[in-house]
Amino acid sequence: MEEFVKVVEQILYMENFNIEITPDLKQKFAQMYGTFAAGVPEKYKGDVARLANKYAAVGANAFSFSY
Repeated sequence: MEEFVKVVEQILYMENFNIEITPDLKQKFAQMYGTFAAGVPEKYKGDVARLANKYAAVGANAFSFSY
């Protein structure tokens, strides 16, 4: 859970400063979302739901591609 909160905080920090969120960070969020989202602290619930619509809904495989 602690690692998931750190990922969420890192994404929020990057969004706040208009820094592009890296594909590996998006993938890490998407992979951890299913396991940890229900137990996230109250202050992050809204942000986690918003980020899930952005990153987890598309699925973790959407961030890897090959030519």
